[in-house]
Order: sequence, then C-alpha cells, then structure tokens
Amino acid sequence: MEPIHHILLTSGELQARFEWSGFDGDDCFEDFQITVTADGQSRSFEFGPCAASGHRKMTRFFNDPTQTTVGLSFRHPDIRHCDVYRLGDDYCFVVRFEGSGLLEEFHIHRPNLQIDG
Repeated sequence: MEPIHHILLTSGELQARFEWSGFDGDDCFEDFQITVTADGQSRSFEFGPCAASGHRKMTRFFNDPTQTTVGLSFRHPDIRHCDVYRLGDDYCFVVRFEGSGLLEEFHIHRPNLQIDG
C-alpha cells in the first residue's frame, strides 16, 4: 500500500479531499485529514491516526452506489467524527469535533470523483 492515499470530490468551486498519509506498512496511517476548498479558501480538519480499515471502508463506500452512508470516528485529542451520506448523485458530509463543539456540514452536488490508491 502506498504511503499516501486520497479521495477527491470536485464540483464547481467546491473541492473536498479526504487524505490518509504515513502508512506504516502494516495496518495504520499516521494521519487522516479532510481539506475543503471553496471560492479559493481552504480549510483543513485534522483527525489524527487512522486504521487502514477506515481507508478501505471509505473507498468501498465511494465505489459502491448501493451504500448510502459511511462514518469514521477518532480520538485525537478529543472525539472526532466524519460521516458521509449519498443523496442520489450528490454527497453530504459532516465533520464533528466533540471537544470544541465544531460541527460543519458540506453538500457537494454531482461531484467528479477521483480515488487514488
């Protein structure tokens, strides 16, 4: 498995990049992050270490149109969640950080999908 993997959703001026980096050669990535770019402004959400099974779970979701939702949860340094929903040809994903109370929701209309790795 390559040390960096990403899933990229692009629709108009909105881009969401789900990225796993620092694969340890066994069963874990050092970091998982989501970067959302809209209207030339980027925002990153850091989740920390991620088991390789999280990467496989998310990849299966995007490759299988019969799956309607996927979710990943982390403890870095607080409890953090990323939930993705399929709404026909559209996607919605929600980022929640319990410690800070952060809650962000993004809707991507009929995106182009690129899966690397």
